[in-house]
Amino acid sequence: MIAILYGIIVLLATALGATTGAGGGAIIKPVFDLLGIDNVTTISIYSTIAVFSMCLSSLYKHAKSGLGFDKIIMLLLGTGSLLGGYLGDQIFKLVTQSISNSKVTATQSILLFFVLLAVLVFTSNKDKFPKYHIRNKIFVFGFGLLVGALSVFIGIGGGPLNIIVLLGFMSMSAKESTAYSIGMIFFAQFPKIISIITLNQNATFNPVIIPIIVVTAILGGYIGTKINHLFTEKQVTMMYCLMMAGLLITCGINIFTNL
Repeated sequence: MIAILYGIIVLLATALGATTGAGGGAIIKPVFDLLGIDNVTTISIYSTIAVFSMCLSSLYKHAKSGLGFDKIIMLLLGTGSLLGGYLGDQIFKLVTQSISNSKVTATQSILLFFVLLAVLVFTSNKDKFPKYHIRNKIFVFGFGLLVGALSVFIGIGGGPLNIIVLLGFMSMSAKESTAYSIGMIFFAQFPKIISIITLNQNATFNPVIIPIIVVTAILGGYIGTKINHLFTEKQVTMMYCLMMAGLLITCGINIFTNL
């Protein structure tokens, strides 16, 4: 029953994440926390596997669609995210060994709440913010590094933070930013996936749930990417704002119950 429930959540989350560029983890993490079935380490592993599987599906669909992207920009963002993801995972391990599960959940929820609030304010009022078109290689790499570290520590994949960087500092459109965002999420999660495999962390989760998460995440990524190609810029932005509002409420509940 738990496996089916998780599968449904992952399917819906990754479909929404691939449509908006949020990646799915920003939905999976707070919703799993709200259910309270597993501890923060297990939830982090489930979220990582779901987001990584979704990225594989979504990147394949983007590649087949023929939508191009700047390879240098993607490389800089990707390598920055890769290193940031490794740093974020190491910080997460240190924190989980130092404080209780409920305090870790509360800390992550507080950080996620403010990240989502910033993203919602920015997305709703982006025409009022100054326009930047940053392409400096050091800054682009730095964006990937910072976003990768924070997103992996929070356990969300990175989508919401990616949107601020790509839309706010690099002046991409919502639809254009989706492929870059999914790529950043993929690289940020890669160190965590390697860590799970090589350090035998599978002992901390239910192996029956993993295939269900992988299949539903791939399916969700495929469906969401297809929707992204069909929707207009306005529809993608509206869906993103509605999703952010719902997640803010979820994070608020998680903070209240874990403090």
